[in-house]
Amino acid sequence: MRLLMRVVHGCYDALVAAGWMWIGVPVPAPRTAHPGLRPPPPGHPERVRPDIPLTPVERVLRRQLVSRN
Repeated sequence: MRLLMRVVHGCYDALVAAGWMWIGVPVPAPRTAHPGLRPPPPGHPERVRPDIPLTPVERVLRRQLVSRN
């Protein structure tokens, strides 16, 4: 039953996206994250936990990015 519901939801999302593209409107964000997605592995460069303070290297990189904008 769960598999059937996942298939139905997937088809529904695909039809909604096709309808948005058909009328020329940008596709809105998906309702929920895909259940098969996992967070990046340990040591991945993307920030996953905003409650952990930045390392000194990350602070330097953030300063460089902010100064360019």
